[in-house]
Amino acid sequence: MKIKIFIFGMLLLLLFVSCHSNLIYFDIKNQSVVRCDGRILNLYIISKDGEDCLYFSLLPEKRGDNVFSVKKISKNYSVRVIRTRINLQNFKLRPNMEYEIINNSASDAANGKLLIRTDENSDVVYADKISCD
Repeated sequence: MKIKIFIFGMLLLLLFVSCHSNLIYFDIKNQSVVRCDGRILNLYIISKDGEDCLYFSLLPEKRGDNVFSVKKISKNYSVRVIRTRINLQNFKLRPNMEYEIINNSASDAANGKLLIRTDENSDVVYADKISCD
């Protein structure tokens, strides 16, 4: 009986701990990553050719949002390439490239992932997820 109560308690604890999701989608009109539940705290943008591996993290003293524009990066974030901080003005998606975007804002939940493609002007023209549904 004690084992059943312990297992039930652990299941309840897991339910409450993992109450957030990292699910994301891409809003093509606004050129933005949108998190379906909560603020974006940690985001990876990785090119399919392996040339770009960028990590955006919310600055400790700032409050994030659930929307992250890839055209105008918020000053609330820092960007790193292999642990080296770079200037936000230097960030731009490359033309005719495919990127994987990974959201790891809620560390106790599975990563949210999506795939995007840019055109010759570096605008995102395709995303495999365009809503939370």
